[in-house]
Formats: sequence, C-alpha cells, structure tokens
Amino acid sequence: PTCLSRHVAVVFRVAVVFVANLALFASLGLFTALGTASLFAGEIEQLTHDGSNKRDPRFIAGGDQIIYCYDETPSLIRMMKMNAEELKPTLMFADSGNKHQLEPSFSPDQRYMVFTECTGNLSARLVIRDLRDKKDAAITHQGRGGTRSPCFSPTSDLVVYAFAETGPQQLWSVKPDGSDKKQLTECQGISNWPTFTPDGKRLVFGNSRANNYEIYSMNLDGTDERRLTENSLMDIRPQVSPDGKRIAFTSTRGGTYDVYVMNIDGTNVKQITDSEERNDYPAWHPDGTHLLYVGERGGRFDLFLAEVP
Repeated sequence: PTCLSRHVAVVFRVAVVFVANLALFASLGLFTALGTASLFAGEIEQLTHDGSNKRDPRFIAGGDQIIYCYDETPSLIRMMKMNAEELKPTLMFADSGNKHQLEPSFSPDQRYMVFTECTGNLSARLVIRDLRDKKDAAITHQGRGGTRSPCFSPTSDLVVYAFAETGPQQLWSVKPDGSDKKQLTECQGISNWPTFTPDGKRLVFGNSRANNYEIYSMNLDGTDERRLTENSLMDIRPQVSPDGKRIAFTSTRGGTYDVYVMNIDGTNVKQITDSEERNDYPAWHPDGTHLLYVGERGGRFDLFLAEVP
C-alpha cells in the first residue's frame, strides 16, 4: 500500500464499525443520548465550486489567504492557495513534480511552513521550509511509517507531529531547523492530530486506545492527560480555537461525518454541520467565530465557511 493509504487505514477501519451499526443506533434513538446540542452554526458560505476531493484547509496570513490540498488525479495530491476575498486558487508550489504534499501548517510568525511530502510508494516525510532563508529541513525516523498532522507552537519555535517509529503512532516534537527531536507520548493506541492551546502549554490530540478515536489533552511534556470525549463512535481532527476556549472537531456520533465544537474541557458539545454527506477537516478563522471545512454535496467536495457564534 502507499504511504497515504496506510495512514488513513485505521480511520477507515473504525468507520466500518459505526456504518455497520448505523441503523441500529438510529432505531434506538441513541444519537440524541450522546449529550450533543442541536445545530449551532449561523450563516454558511460556499467558497469553492469545482467539486474536487479536498482536505486540510487552513487560514494563513491573518485570515487573508486560504491553503488546502486536493486530488489533482486519483494518485496525486496538490497543495493550493487562494486569496480569501478573490477565491481564485493557484498552486502553492510550481515545482512539485510527482510529489504528494499535504497537511500544511504555517508558523504564527509566517517564517516557516511544515507539510507532509510523499512520492509514490515511499514513506511520507516531514518537511519544514524556512520561507525567509529558502531552505528545507527534512525530518527522518527509523522505521517505514509516515509523518502525520504537523502543527506549530504559538511561539513558532516548535513543531509537533505524529509518527510510528517502533510501536503505535506517538507524538513527537522538533525545532524548525530539524534539531532536538523528542518523543512526547508513550501510550497505547494511535495518537494523531495535535493542536496547541494558545499559551503553548498544552496539546489537544486524538488517540485510538479506547478502540475508537477520542480526544485528549495533556501538558507539552506528556503529564496531566485528560480525556475530553467519550462515545462509541469517532471524534477526530481537533482544532483549538484562537482564544483557547473551544475545540472544533469532526465526529461520527450523529451517523455521518459532521463538524462539532465543544469547550476546551470537553463540555457543552454543539453540532455545527448537519447533512447526510460528509463534513470534515474543520479549521478556525483567526477571528475565532468562523470555521472553514470541507463539505460534500452530491458527491462533490468543496470548502465552506460557517459562522460559529
């Protein structure tokens, strides 16, 4: 299998469980018993209309620009950028060749960007690009796994990402120049999707130790871990809000992939999207009152912006 198929396989295996039991859950009325409030989003705006399969949207440059990745072909993922007002996408890199480039993140000071890069069947690697000095740091590990879900600290001096080196996928940190690589977690299950709180002291992430993905938080050194969600289905891709008070995430607790928001301690869960098709990859606007996400409509995938009061 390719590196891309390997690193999504676990999510899809867990998804099979909830699909198989979907009719039973609905007949028993269990969706309303999961402690989720009714639909909470305000105005929703569609930003793209090409319908290509998309992932990993992010606001950058203070919300003035949007980056995202899409399937240029069934076997090639490209990274795109566009002005948030004009909404005319162009290639992020003109010289990508046959390399998949996905899961981008920019440092808050805008000096660095980090992304996962993969060519053909080779394992994915982490690339940290110094945009000022125009040089790359490629992070290597033992083993054949691929790096996943990098993010920058609020002070732009640390990258946290996921990698499976000798056992289950764990969280790691490294400096932007590629030095001082450290393993942050040593736990059961697969850890993924790290996101910092604004003070840089804690990480929120997903882990599969409970036989499905749930969301946890911990100090940067791995201490004081707290479980934030608990249900029989998947809670994935958490994103801490700019003010540190809320977490956006994707969940299948309602029967399909939808976007939800909860308080930073896991309370007050509110559903943002509601459709029979997929809504996924939530990302906060810097104003903290809007969420960018990928929505499926009639089998087509586009970017949407939802108001989140």
